[in-house]
Amino acid sequence: MNNIIRFVMVGLVAASAHAGDLALEAGRDTVAISRTPTGNGIGLTADYLKHAHHGSAGGIGMEFAVNPGKLTLAGGGKLFAINADGSGTAALLGGRIAYDLTNSVTLFGQSYHAPSAASSGSIRRVEDTRAGVRWQALGPLAVEAGYRHLAVKRSDASRNRTLSDGVFVGAGLSF
Repeated sequence: MNNIIRFVMVGLVAASAHAGDLALEAGRDTVAISRTPTGNGIGLTADYLKHAHHGSAGGIGMEFAVNPGKLTLAGGGKLFAINADGSGTAALLGGRIAYDLTNSVTLFGQSYHAPSAASSGSIRRVEDTRAGVRWQALGPLAVEAGYRHLAVKRSDASRNRTLSDGVFVGAGLSF
């Protein structure tokens, strides 16, 4: 687990050179930190989620985003280190969408998946889906609320782990 935390922290430091949103979230039995790039072009992502009983997952990624007006569309990949009833890695592909309702309120959603061909060991599939709303409350400070589902499926179904499946609330910074 310490290696996962170090991996994500290095990614956060490297990503800080680009504009983005940094969020700290809490849900039932989970805490998470994520970094999402803003603007057009290539950006670095970073994620870490810890479940109180079922393990953790985290990693860094890269995406390419276009921002035609109020809508942002991005696609890319993430490399995850997973520690949930055994450790392994997965290369997730997916994307995200964000829509600015107002200057301070944004709806967002993202979905990343890794099939068995992109996962190591007994990991058959990884699914990470997240949707919510972000309110830029005051300057760079934001409040988030939404839903997240992060599941690790293994060859032996008795070792499947759902690291997140429910609502979250969080606070963030935009820089």
